[in-house]
Amino acid sequence: MFLALEQRSSSQVAKVSTTVRCLAKGIDLCVIFFLSIILPYPIGVLLGFIYTLIHDGVWANQSLGKRLFRLKVVDARTGAVCGIRESMIRNAPLGVATFFGIIPFWGWILLVLLGIPMVALEVYLMWTQSGGGRLGDIMADTKVVEVAKK
Repeated sequence: MFLALEQRSSSQVAKVSTTVRCLAKGIDLCVIFFLSIILPYPIGVLLGFIYTLIHDGVWANQSLGKRLFRLKVVDARTGAVCGIRESMIRNAPLGVATFFGIIPFWGWILLVLLGIPMVALEVYLMWTQSGGGRLGDIMADTKVVEVAKK
């Protein structure tokens, strides 16, 4: 399951631009940061952590960033929409790093030490995998596709 992404066909769907996906994720990271700063500690950090995990499985399977860039997450095999379970699995790699933000000072250091390499790995995989899947997509067997224009 984890390493089978390269062997799967992309099922006639074009690979979504890595740049567009990174911009969408950047908007989501701004939401997480905004929640963490505006709301009192630890409520803001906890809501940011929860948003990190579930944002692809709610609101028509689009996080705020994906909605703005007309992207959505679907099951790689069936094309079915991504649910909260799949969202939690696919966002677990970044969620683990984000979790440390709950712990003042030392947790923030761990967040940076784990978060930067994790983001670098995710971007590297999006760039090099033929289907554009990142580690979270491999784990949850999902893919990001463009929303059809109406």
